[in-house]
Amino acid sequence: MKKVMMCLCMVAGLTSIANATNGMKVIGVGPVQRSMGGANVGLPLDSAVIITNPAGMVKFNRRLDIGVTYFVPDVSYKAHSTAGMITNDNVNISSDSSPSFIPAFGLVLPIDKKFTFGLGAYGICGMGVDYKKNLYLNKTYTEYQFMKFAPAIAYSVNDKLSIGAALNLDYATMEYEAGTVAEVAHDDGKAYGIGFTVGALYDATDKIALGFAYESKQRFTDFRFDTSGGRDKMDFDQPQSFTFGLGIKPSKKFRLAFDVSWIDWPQTNGKNKPVYTKNRSGATAWNMNWDEQIVYKVGAEYDLNKKVTLRAGYNYGKNPLDSSRAFENISFPAIAEHHITTGLGIKLKKNLTLNLSFMYAPKVSFNTANSAQFIDSAETEMSQYSMSMGLAYTF
Repeated sequence: MKKVMMCLCMVAGLTSIANATNGMKVIGVGPVQRSMGGANVGLPLDSAVIITNPAGMVKFNRRLDIGVTYFVPDVSYKAHSTAGMITNDNVNISSDSSPSFIPAFGLVLPIDKKFTFGLGAYGICGMGVDYKKNLYLNKTYTEYQFMKFAPAIAYSVNDKLSIGAALNLDYATMEYEAGTVAEVAHDDGKAYGIGFTVGALYDATDKIALGFAYESKQRFTDFRFDTSGGRDKMDFDQPQSFTFGLGIKPSKKFRLAFDVSWIDWPQTNGKNKPVYTKNRSGATAWNMNWDEQIVYKVGAEYDLNKKVTLRAGYNYGKNPLDSSRAFENISFPAIAEHHITTGLGIKLKKNLTLNLSFMYAPKVSFNTANSAQFIDSAETEMSQYSMSMGLAYTF
């Protein structure tokens, strides 16, 4: 357990800003899930199912998966203001945000023939921009990141059905300096949260499996910001979601996965949210007004030989933004929609596998405007790529 806790501390230390993919959520955790486009609920492939569908843990013997994703977003915007609230009117401004490191850690330990225990630590979601002085004659800087620690248990009901549950112990950080020069900086906000994930996995036949997972609303303590104008507090949770998954095994070498997820963004990022519960600095209220999001995921895995497994995937989710919330859309540009993924697993030893993956989200643009915010027109653009590497050890 000392070694496990050391690994968890290392994982937490790796967490950095991770820009949005499906809204604020990463498309998958760890190199295997990411290379499959995030599809996994009906086809468990590694210990990352601890937080996506804990029922899938019964498919594994003792194993440890560790990994890290190097994430690079390319984000920019241009805006026009007849009121003169743009330093460089209608000029393209690029974000100076640094690349991110997203950690993944999962441990699966069967207890007996019926029960399996799991423990995971994963970077789940995040976003942010770092724009120089321009919008409202001020810089626009935002950063949000969310780490989840999850002890989990799975139970094999019979040869076909398994169920599972994970306790979500959450940690998030947030800071921003955005809006007019009258707005004060909100630095070093931290919050702790709790929630749960439950799931089921049913083997309809030896070739077809059905999966279901529900993640509850993640309820956080208020973020606290000690500003120059006094202490501000903000209520900012993460939303509930449902996922249905289908796993198909046409042959011993070939496997397919299909997932459909519903994310209830209005629950936490909706109208007039997030909310200040205390606003001593007089900061302007946020109103992200995000819509619900349906995400489609598909992945394929093929054993090329006894040592090499090839993977590929695709992930699509229409962005949940409200085009009338111009300032919020520039500050939190969750506009990525299409994600193309690929990867492979290389068996280094009988019990040790190296997993690699690559993700590319092609450039997408989003037009927005709000004259009440003195932004007559604006366009924000984003593309992304990531590279992931991890080791899977069975023992």
